[in-house]
Amino acid sequence: MASCKEIVELPSLKKLKIVAGRDGMDRSVRWVHFIDLPDVLPWVRGGELLFITGIGLNNDEERLIKLVRGIAEKKLAGLVINIGPYIPKIPAAVIALADELKFPVFELPWEVKLVEVTHDVSRYIVMKQLEEKSVNDLLENILFNQVYDFPTIIRRASYYGYDLSKPHRVGIVRASDFDSFLKEHQDEEALMKLKERFERAVREILAKHYKKALSMARVDSIIFLMPEKTGRNCEGGEMVAIAEEIVQHCSLRLSGLTLNIGLGNCFTALEYAKNSFDQARLALKFAGFIRERSGVYRYDNLGVHKLLLELESQTLEDYYRETMGELVRYDKEHGMDLVATLLVYLQENGNAIQAARKLFIHKNTLSYRIKKIEKLTGRHLDNMHDRLTLQMGLLIGRQLEPL
Repeated sequence: MASCKEIVELPSLKKLKIVAGRDGMDRSVRWVHFIDLPDVLPWVRGGELLFITGIGLNNDEERLIKLVRGIAEKKLAGLVINIGPYIPKIPAAVIALADELKFPVFELPWEVKLVEVTHDVSRYIVMKQLEEKSVNDLLENILFNQVYDFPTIIRRASYYGYDLSKPHRVGIVRASDFDSFLKEHQDEEALMKLKERFERAVREILAKHYKKALSMARVDSIIFLMPEKTGRNCEGGEMVAIAEEIVQHCSLRLSGLTLNIGLGNCFTALEYAKNSFDQARLALKFAGFIRERSGVYRYDNLGVHKLLLELESQTLEDYYRETMGELVRYDKEHGMDLVATLLVYLQENGNAIQAARKLFIHKNTLSYRIKKIEKLTGRHLDNMHDRLTLQMGLLIGRQLEPL
């Protein structure tokens, strides 16, 4: 969707000047509207970029202030004032109010023909909507359509300026707490606005680094294809840095949301895009299991979790119960920490001194607990196979914990 920031960059709007509300330039512009009635509020719905000459306001500052406040409350995109005989200058009080409300107010010289400006803006909005729909269809076909016609897809993408002949990888950025936001605000419109800001923030960073990058919104996520910028080696360091910048940028623009990005493996042939998408989803699933704050997770760095994430929940639950069940039961019944002790002991590679220090217990206490663990599990920690079996049980346990 077009934003105020994009609109002011149109060639025909070179004389358009932002005078207030610069912090609201990311507001979405759904359409343009020209009204010069004294009371415009009944005639607007929200999302419009409103043009006025002020003929019905009689250069009344208070009425202009009331207009700005009213259209900001109705969530219009912005206000363009045609500076001339009816409003020769935007009052300082109006500028201060618009800045406070983060509502963009622009001035346009009288000699500029409004009909030409509104025509160009409307045309840009329509073309933007058509391109977004086409891009959405392209990604849908690449990632979800069972009937593949990749040469046609590549040609269609090229028409819009997307080069799919380069190596790419799929990225998925997800905000994990949109639902809690909705519960707190009980406002579906506010949630949709938040999702629009989320989508725009992601695309701002993609546009910063790539001339063109395919992306689409899907539920609480943005899916995108990241082109390899330097050569065809698919090493991924550059892509990871860009993904980290997306997380940082979104976290600043959308304070309070937890944002994670999953990155699939790089592919050089379009038919492998679906594999990269599935890998990105698994990387995000892993991010959910470890329950850390915002970050970037690469499928190729998941190690053994690649295997665990592919298994059915029942299989994992059965394995966990077989390996860790007795320890969990004993901890609950006796108020012990055998599971935590085992985790630290294995993390320290069997170094009893380091493990005891980390657990803040005496070495003899640790020795007692290790013997108890071995007795309850029937495993010996000096046996590599048994140690690996218990390590897998701990990993699965963390994976199965409720988020």
